[in-house]
Amino acid sequence: MRRRVIRTASAGLLAAAVMAGLAPSAQAADPVPPTPKCQVPVDPWPGGSYLYRGTEMRAGGSTLVGQDNKSVLMMEADGNLVLYLVNSTGGPKHEIWSSGTSGHPGAYAILQADSNLVVYAAGGSAETGGALWSSNTYGQHGGVLTLYPGGSLQLVTNEKGWGTSTYEAPSAFCPNIPRSPGLITPGGWAQSDSVWLLLQQDGNLVIFRKKDNKEIWASGTWGHGGAMLCMQEDGNLVLYKPAPKLVDSIWSTGTFWSPGAYALLQDDGNFVIYKRAGGPGKGGAIWSTGTYGQ
Repeated sequence: MRRRVIRTASAGLLAAAVMAGLAPSAQAADPVPPTPKCQVPVDPWPGGSYLYRGTEMRAGGSTLVGQDNKSVLMMEADGNLVLYLVNSTGGPKHEIWSSGTSGHPGAYAILQADSNLVVYAAGGSAETGGALWSSNTYGQHGGVLTLYPGGSLQLVTNEKGWGTSTYEAPSAFCPNIPRSPGLITPGGWAQSDSVWLLLQQDGNLVIFRKKDNKEIWASGTWGHGGAMLCMQEDGNLVLYKPAPKLVDSIWSTGTFWSPGAYALLQDDGNFVIYKRAGGPGKGGAIWSTGTYGQ
């Protein structure tokens, strides 16, 4: 499937998909979007949280909490090692990665002396076996598991490492605005006061409501692992198949006729694309998920 799209990616690495939403109205005369969310904030780096070699994680025991309090790594009672987004409203957490080892009560995780992160069945160990999952980083030196701000979990060693490819993107996605990213890769997520927006590893772009962790909108593009989301300079928000170049699209908002448009994930739960000079309270919405107030 092809749409009217660019032939190459317009901006750097991680980026935000984003959005807003009111009914369209008259376009204002401002030359740029009015929201400061179009620029990535320069926040002090709070540092990482660490799990050192020889340390175990057992159900009901210690957890690894991001220093920005946005994510937490937990060993669940069912044997699953899970990375969650912490709910800013106090509601349920949202899973963004797991070891896929549920169904094994009593399992535990350990960062071994050889720098391999392993989930063992109850009673298992490096000596007795019983491994259910591992980061495949054995035989390395200096391995430390680090949970960075924004939910990026990484195990860095002297040779090869491992990571979850999860990270926080800004809630606004604006072409041609300094320091605003143009591309969101699998595992990227953004949030507003009421919702999370995630580009899942299966290629589905999904909005989850924070108060009950319920899915309230999705692009319906699962089955395209590695897909990337791009906010283009022509105003089109496009999901592309994974490829060295962004060429083949699998979904788009169809807003390629509005150069300079930007997307915003709003506090009311709506994901909206505004004309260049539009914005909340000003009108100019040209596409939305229709999830405001849900």
